[in-house]
Amino acid sequence: MEVNDAIMALLAGSRLAAHTLQLTSGSQKLLPEIFPAVDHITRFNLQSETARELLLNADAYLGAVTIPYALAVHEDFVSVALDLVKRAGMPLLSLGKPIKAWNMHETLFRSLGAPLPAATLSQFHLLRHLRNALIHEGGAVSSQLIDAVNGMPGDVTVDWELLTGRHPQDILSSSTIVFTANDIFASFAISKRLGRDINSALQIGLPSNVWVELAVEHFLDDPASTGRTRNSDQWMRALWGYARRVYRELNLPEGELERAARTMGVWTRPAGSVPPRRRRK
Repeated sequence: MEVNDAIMALLAGSRLAAHTLQLTSGSQKLLPEIFPAVDHITRFNLQSETARELLLNADAYLGAVTIPYALAVHEDFVSVALDLVKRAGMPLLSLGKPIKAWNMHETLFRSLGAPLPAATLSQFHLLRHLRNALIHEGGAVSSQLIDAVNGMPGDVTVDWELLTGRHPQDILSSSTIVFTANDIFASFAISKRLGRDINSALQIGLPSNVWVELAVEHFLDDPASTGRTRNSDQWMRALWGYARRVYRELNLPEGELERAARTMGVWTRPAGSVPPRRRRK
C-alpha cells in the first residue's frame, strides 16, 4: 500500500506541477527564478513551457522506474511466502529448477497444493517480460516479450485491455517499449490480485502451528505487547485480541496461541491460568 501511494503521489505530482506552471505561461524566466524556495529546482533549470511539456509526458519515464520497483516489491513478498512453506517443513516443488521470478509463483502454489491463478499469472509474466526487456535489452522489444504477448489467451487479453486501455499487441507496435500511466495502474492491480490469491493459498496450505508462531512473533513487536507486563493476564489477553484482529480469517485458538508463546519462551505460566474476560451485560 505504501509503495502504491508513493508512486501515485509521483504521478499526480507531475500533473499538479504541470497545472501550476500554467500560471507562469509565457514567462521567459527560468524556474529557479520563479520558484527559488523549491528544493532541487536548480536541477530543473528550464522555462515554464519546456518544463510543463516534460511533466505532461512523464508517464513513460515514471512507468520505466516504478513498474520494475512494484514488481520487485511483489517478488520479495512471494519469497517471504516461499520461506513460510520451508518453515512449515513442506518441500518446495520447483520441478528441479532454481526458483526465480519466472517460476516462483508456480512453485509456491504447487507446493501449497493450491490451484494456479493462470489468468493473472499470464498478465504478471507479460509485465515481467516488459521489465526484463527494459532492463536487459535497453527497452527494445525482446523475443520473450513477443512470445508472452502472442501466447496470452483471449479472455486474459480482454482483461488486460480493460486494465491498460490498449491491446497487448499494441506493445509490439514500436521497436522500443513505451509505458503509459495505465501500465502503472495495471502493475498494482495484477500484483494485488496475486497477493490475495497467495494469502488464500497460505491460509489453507500452511499448518496452524506456523500461523500461531507467526502471530506471537508479530505480537511481540506490536505496541500492544510492549506496553504490558510479560506473564500478566493483560499480556495474554492482548495476544488473543491481536490474533483475533490481525489473523481473524484463521480463527486461531487461544489455547494454541498460549502454547506457542510458552514454547517460544515468552510465557511461563501454566495452561489455563488466565481467566476469561468478563463480558459486559
